[in-house]
Amino acid sequence: MASETNKRLVREITEVIWNGRDLARIPEFYADDFVADYRPYAPLRHGHAGIREMVERAWAAFSDYREEIEDLIAEGDRVVARLAISGTQDGSWGPLPPTGKRVRFEEIVILEIRDGKVRGQRGIADNLAALRQLGVIPTPP
Repeated sequence: MASETNKRLVREITEVIWNGRDLARIPEFYADDFVADYRPYAPLRHGHAGIREMVERAWAAFSDYREEIEDLIAEGDRVVARLAISGTQDGSWGPLPPTGKRVRFEEIVILEIRDGKVRGQRGIADNLAALRQLGVIPTPP
């Protein structure tokens, strides 16, 4: 069944690319015409260079960056993943200098999969929760 195959692909991407840091394998998982859309928080990212940049930026900001899949839902050529992202912010994260604090926040991403590769990714991360944990934005009482 295509849905189960696509979910397996997302699990493998999470372990091999994001957690395993095996960037040489990006072409196995992502299409040449891949597009990542995290607007308005980040510009569109294109192709293998785009996914490489996303992964490298995450690792630069959080050297112990890790993703855990909390939920996977698949239908047709789409997989929706709810991820828990954690790490220690020991590098710059956008304009934010290193804080040395640990965060854990969620991201929801919709992946479009065609011919066994991710062609598109639309995501939204709970950056507000991360910024509160880093002490940048106060948490309401």
